[in-house]
Amino acid sequence: MSDESQNQVDKILAIDENIRFAAISDLDGNLIVSKSQEGVDLYLSPESTKDTLHHAASAWKSRMKHVDEIGKGLYTIAVYEKLRRVTMPLPGDRILLVTIDNAGGQKQILDALLNAVIYKDYTYSE
Repeated sequence: MSDESQNQVDKILAIDENIRFAAISDLDGNLIVSKSQEGVDLYLSPESTKDTLHHAASAWKSRMKHVDEIGKGLYTIAVYEKLRRVTMPLPGDRILLVTIDNAGGQKQILDALLNAVIYKDYTYSE
């Protein structure tokens, strides 16, 4: 785990209290770092989280094949009864996976995540 990745996850969790969990993996889905908000009970086991990261990494590799036709992917979102899961590509062939509580303001959180990941400005707020 790099200090840079750990700092990035810490800053992402600080964006909004409704961000439950953040993880960074490589493009093979190997976990680099993960962290949850203090006091949050996670729905998935560590093994299920690893499986999710492998799937997300595989899906992003597939999307990269179409960059010339449709542009670079910014994020994907999956909405579940208990949470929303966002994945974003990161520089250095990495993937960010974030889960958001359904009580949170999705648009504001996504805007802040995009701003943090693309522009490296973790102070964004609307």
